[in-house]
Amino acid sequence: MVRNTAVMKLRRLSPGDWVTWRDLRLTALASDPQAFGSALSREQGYDEARWRELLHPRWGVKVVAEAPDPVGLVAGVPHEDHDDVLYLYSMWVKPSFRKRGVGEALVRDVVAWAREHGWRRVQLRVFRGNLTARRLYERLGFSGEDEVMQLPVS
Repeated sequence: MVRNTAVMKLRRLSPGDWVTWRDLRLTALASDPQAFGSALSREQGYDEARWRELLHPRWGVKVVAEAPDPVGLVAGVPHEDHDDVLYLYSMWVKPSFRKRGVGEALVRDVVAWAREHGWRRVQLRVFRGNLTARRLYERLGFSGEDEVMQLPVS
């Protein structure tokens, strides 16, 4: 599915889009390694089958923002411990596209997907020192203490 936001479009990915997801995810890990719970060296070792598996619909939704090339990404995956929670992770926008509404559009698309698929809550972790991200999520209705924030969607 493609959604237009001015000159930017959002695209929900399928396993056939694995190269797009891989390339942007590795770019994000190289650019801002402290923002993620994974490491560039780890994910560089993934083979095509692993990247395709990450994009399988049973693992939720992966969305990229394109303007026209990929400039941001986000994922929503089923929470490991809570059946009613979609976990938002991997939110990242290329530095030259920040503060242009790309992050907001990406998060809104995951929340919309959660509603479309009957999830009750969207939850995320934001590192304590990442005030810019925390402000974004609060603007979008997320709340919470410490690093965990959530948004009821049903």
